[in-house]
Amino acid sequence: MRGVAVAVAAIAVMTALTGCGGGDSAGAAGERATTTARTAEKAAEDELTVDAVQGDVRSAVEDAGNGRLSFPDMSKLGNPCRVVGVLMTEDAPKRAAVDSVLAVLKARGWGHLERIPSEDGGLGWHMVKNGWEMTLSAGEVPEGAGIVFDALGKACGVPMPSRPAASDIAPPERPVLP
Repeated sequence: MRGVAVAVAAIAVMTALTGCGGGDSAGAAGERATTTARTAEKAAEDELTVDAVQGDVRSAVEDAGNGRLSFPDMSKLGNPCRVVGVLMTEDAPKRAAVDSVLAVLKARGWGHLERIPSEDGGLGWHMVKNGWEMTLSAGEVPEGAGIVFDALGKACGVPMPSRPAASDIAPPERPVLP
C-alpha cells in the first residue's frame, strides 16, 4: 500500500510540474506571449522615425551656434526613410563647432563614429543608430559653407514604396516573324 501512495504522489508532482500531463501550461504560454509582446514593444521603441532623426539633428545644431538649418523633403524622391539636414553658415564651421555637434549626436545614441577622409579638406564622419546610417560633412561648397547631415534608415515607421506586382506589368510585345 505504501508503494501505491508513493507512486500516486510522484504522479501528482509530475502532473503539477508538466502542466496536467504534457504540453505547455497556461502560465508558460502566457509568459511566452508576454515576452513576445515586450520584444515587439522594444523594437517599436528602437525604431527611429524621420521626426526623431530630425530632432537629433536639431539638438546637435543648437549647440553648434550660428547658421540656418533646413530639411529638404526627401519623401518625394522615393525614400521616406531619408533625412537630409543642411546647416548653412557664413564661414566654414570650425572644428570645435563640429566636435560639439558630434558630441550631441553621440549622446543621443549615434555611435560607431568613423572619420571619412576628404580630398577637399572638408571634414566627414559616418555614424549609426538603430538601423540608420548618417554621414556628416562639414566644410565649404560652391553654395556656401556649412554642415550637411545625410541619414538613411531601413525602417522609419512608414511603409516603404513597393514595386508593382509582376501581373500589373504588361509583358513586352513579342516580335512577329515573317
